[in-house]
Amino acid sequence: MTHVFLSVGDMSGDQHTARLVEELRARVPGITFEGLGGPNLAAAGVDLHEDLVSRAVIGLSAVARQLPFFFGVLRKVAGILDARRPDAVLLVDYPGLNLYVARLAKRRGIPVYYFVAPQLWAWASWRVRRFARVVDEAFVIHSFEADFFTAAGLPATFVGHPTADALRADSTADPDLVIALAAEPMSVALLPGSRPREVTEHFPVFLQAAARLARTRPALRCHTAHVDPVQRERMATMAADADVPLTIHGDSVHAVMAGCHAALVGSGTATLETGLLGTPMVIYYRLRGALERFVRDWLLVTPWFGEVNLAAGRLVCPEVLQEHPDAAALAEELAPLLEDSEARARQLEGLRRVDTRISGAGMVAATAELLAERLATRPARR
Repeated sequence: MTHVFLSVGDMSGDQHTARLVEELRARVPGITFEGLGGPNLAAAGVDLHEDLVSRAVIGLSAVARQLPFFFGVLRKVAGILDARRPDAVLLVDYPGLNLYVARLAKRRGIPVYYFVAPQLWAWASWRVRRFARVVDEAFVIHSFEADFFTAAGLPATFVGHPTADALRADSTADPDLVIALAAEPMSVALLPGSRPREVTEHFPVFLQAAARLARTRPALRCHTAHVDPVQRERMATMAADADVPLTIHGDSVHAVMAGCHAALVGSGTATLETGLLGTPMVIYYRLRGALERFVRDWLLVTPWFGEVNLAAGRLVCPEVLQEHPDAAALAEELAPLLEDSEARARQLEGLRRVDTRISGAGMVAATAELLAERLATRPARR
């Protein structure tokens, strides 16, 4: 019987990997899974030892505060690898922890595969050869990444982008809501991100920016959605405190993305989802302290941080990177996207090109097919 250990640390990876688990079950009879993940993997029947998704952190200082927890997770993983001797370890993004998991597996002679490889080309290109030493193969989501990793000695295969897959597979889309939002003359989506800290740090600034724009645009209406009911309640409270009218549409995140006239979006996968759904946006990221300033000023390799701009290979959507929140800057960038302006037309054309570039069919299925082949030809377990 084939047994695979998984390590997944954020919500989007948890969603993609749950679908990958189902695809692998259809191809590898009797395959079993255990590891680290979140609610989607648990619902898919994976035996989880830690729910990393509920502990997801962003920002270097936040990670530093949770180091004792992560050290404990690694000790637990080492014990599981020794006791269970899985046929493979499959890692999904989340490099801060997963590269250490890869080292543990490599020392034990367990094949290591990376699904959605970390973007070392963007922020830590000097680490790629160390990465190649502890990973056997990477399945990458941008076509140029295959050449980048292969040049460092790591076999890498371009399989398409998981976000395009997820949008096609989304069963919660609400076409009536999309039509209703599109009918409004000036609907704005406020999408801070899925993590609680993103809601805390991004959403108040988004509300302030929307309030500034509404003073001269009485037709402006604000909308949002979130997969977590707790975060929806928090956003409702924030909007009431800021005296900003806000309509919350449950967990219909993709419908809000698709239907609104424009959006403010926290940096991350949501920027690519919003772009593939054809909605112009401004991307926001909040710097957290001196350590992140250092990374921005000295270590960041690419000139962009938004996922949609990285996929495009150029600046399609404006990016606002701030250490101290400034709603005026956000409002200034968003204003032309609310009108039939040249800036809006340029962005819409850029988003159409992104869609053409990355929306290959069946990324999860393609990865499952490759993994099934690797598992079928693996050496016998010692």
